[in-house]
Amino acid sequence: MRIYEDIRLAQARVAVLQYAVVVACASLFVVFWYLQVLRGHHYRELADNNQVRQVPIQAPRGPMLDHSGAILVENQASFSLLLRPEDCPNLDATIATLSRLLRISESQIRERIARRGAPFQLVVVKANASPQDVASVVARRLELPQLEVNPVPLRSYPLGTAAAHALGRVGEITERQLGSEEYAGVRSGALVGQAGLEASYNRFLMGHEGVRRVIVNSRGVEVREEKRDAAVDGPQLDLTLDAALQQAMEQAFARRAGCGVALDPRTGAVLALVSRPSFDPNDFSTGIEPTRWARLMADPDTPLINRVIQGQYSPGSLFKIIVATAGLEEGIITPETTLHCGGQITLYGNVFHCHRAQGHGAISLRRALAESCNVYFFQVGVKLAIGRIARYAQKLGLGTPTGFDLPHEMSGLIPDPEWKQRVQGKPWYAGETVSVAIGQGQVTVTPLQMACVAACVANGGRLPKPYFVRAIGGVPQPHAAPQSVGLKPETLAAVRDGMWAVVNEHGSGWRAQIAGHDVCGKTGSAQVVSHERLVRSGGANEQLLPHAWFIGFAPRDNPRVAFAFLVEHGAAGGEAAAPVAQAFLQRFFSADDAAPVARAN
Repeated sequence: MRIYEDIRLAQARVAVLQYAVVVACASLFVVFWYLQVLRGHHYRELADNNQVRQVPIQAPRGPMLDHSGAILVENQASFSLLLRPEDCPNLDATIATLSRLLRISESQIRERIARRGAPFQLVVVKANASPQDVASVVARRLELPQLEVNPVPLRSYPLGTAAAHALGRVGEITERQLGSEEYAGVRSGALVGQAGLEASYNRFLMGHEGVRRVIVNSRGVEVREEKRDAAVDGPQLDLTLDAALQQAMEQAFARRAGCGVALDPRTGAVLALVSRPSFDPNDFSTGIEPTRWARLMADPDTPLINRVIQGQYSPGSLFKIIVATAGLEEGIITPETTLHCGGQITLYGNVFHCHRAQGHGAISLRRALAESCNVYFFQVGVKLAIGRIARYAQKLGLGTPTGFDLPHEMSGLIPDPEWKQRVQGKPWYAGETVSVAIGQGQVTVTPLQMACVAACVANGGRLPKPYFVRAIGGVPQPHAAPQSVGLKPETLAAVRDGMWAVVNEHGSGWRAQIAGHDVCGKTGSAQVVSHERLVRSGGANEQLLPHAWFIGFAPRDNPRVAFAFLVEHGAAGGEAAAPVAQAFLQRFFSADDAAPVARAN
């Protein structure tokens, strides 16, 4: 019996041992399957990265040159300090050491690590490192083998704040951009265009990033370079912008807020573009400080806004060009039509005033444009009605983007009955047309749109599509020729005649005169508050003063430049904006040059 019990006990022990062996084998199988199948790729990367590192070689962005070959944007040599967090035995200690050595906060380093994309990717700890920073890192190669010193091209803008809104700026790619199809394949930490031409032509300018494959030892120190795929530089952009004209336009504005743009009416090539106040794009090349960025974003003067394409302003009396064109085309008036201005007029039970209290008396279209008579255009606008006014405004390019090759262009607004019913759920009242006839009410335009209107009048009724880039990498870019809007030659002749009188026959824009050159233009004053509120303020608050406009072209025959200038809160276009145009045109028609500075291409 005892032998039988001993056998049963031994069998039980063997069974337990068998079960233990099975469980152990099963556990080992699961662990091996987890390590080799589920996590195999991860550990293969770890093993590879213990031997081989891939160090990106940033491609120099393409330079930008003006029409004569002057450098507007270029690259300068600099160094970035890169960290691979997976190689840090104690990441917290490494971050603390880097913070002390490089004089940057630990939180900033941690934020950069958190924002990177895939594991094992190098993190830019500090861009544009100083020689002292580089020396500190090189001296501690054995202590900090996880840190790389990488030569990179640094974006440089020799003009500083001049042309900043045209050329744009670069910055580290954002999380939103990383998730978009437009930036597919761009690594975290890469510099991309964030505004202006830098953004519009980012894919061209970036070129193609290269990579170094280097062998490292067990301590992460580079032993040798295994392979190098060279970076491909971004192609050069040849622009229509003229650096001399750009500087002249910047100086013409002095310290005043506003904007200006000049283009060739024959082609649409933009010669100069200013938006003030401005910013220095060099501040963004190495990653702008958070405090500096916060100040720019909170600045009430909005220096980051490109007023030429994003400022949506009431056109004021500039809109009289549209109403005059519509009236002539529809047979409401002729160049000889005379209407009476007594200083005010009653329409639909309301009194509307002219800017000249005593009135202009009997006045023709030519004089109405030259002296900017409100009452004349009130009457023409009422006869036209809102539908025809809106149709001709849209025909001349208002209410839609021009198609300019800068990003985030606004469309402005040309109101009509359908728009009001859709947006406000109300019918259009005839009395609203009176304000629209002189560019007030809900009408808004961009300065670039008004420059194109001036170009269309100048070149015989062809609306240009403005552009900046002539060639990419030496290859000329195709651009659509200005398209006819179908206006009668006699209509355009009458409008041009009135715009010539604005400047040359004691009209409201006489301050834009250039001796020996026929300048044609139109002044405008766009209210920012009601007339009653402005009167109550007594003009003491400059922020309530109207914006001052002046648009035009020169010379009258075979015009070579069309332009739009706006001085914010400048009150009167003839007093504030016309002198800015004159200063710019003095440079354009510089007596020192055998030919005008601008070129047709």
